Amino acid sequence: MSDHHPIFGHTITNQRLGHHQHPLALHGPIVHIKSVIKTVEEDVRVQGVAHHHLLIHQTAVFDVRGGDPSIVKDEIFCSIRYGDSWGLNGPIPDLQAGQVIELQGEYIDKNHAYPSVGNPGDPVLHFTHHPVGFVIYQGVRYE
Repeated sequence: MSDHHPIFGHTITNQRLGHHQHPLALHGPIVHIKSVIKTVEEDVRVQGVAHHHLLIHQTAVFDVRGGDPSIVKDEIFCSIRYGDSWGLNGPIPDLQAGQVIELQGEYIDKNHAYPSVGNPGDPVLHFTHHPVGFVIYQGVRYE
């Protein structure tokens, strides 16, 4: 049984997850992955809040809650919110292409992702902060 987002409609989630009640949720599954940063975009402000934008690839899947691991594609656009009470406390220093990054967040497949600043339509990993996700970069965990 799939969940439905009140605005975006059908999602790829195969079960209702606790985070779906959060206002930032797009009703996708939670994925825990390790990838290599392909590109680092300039930080942007989305609705007044700062975000790191990264394109990652060479993705290894550790865990998927609410979906099958086969949904996770190799190349993913990541939007990492920071600097407010919902995102990470502050920016992640020295993000660089070629570096390994481990993330957990809500996965939005290509069919449900909407084009945005820096992303022409790749699958998206967002919600990489509390209460759902985290980022581990250069041995430091950010939540």
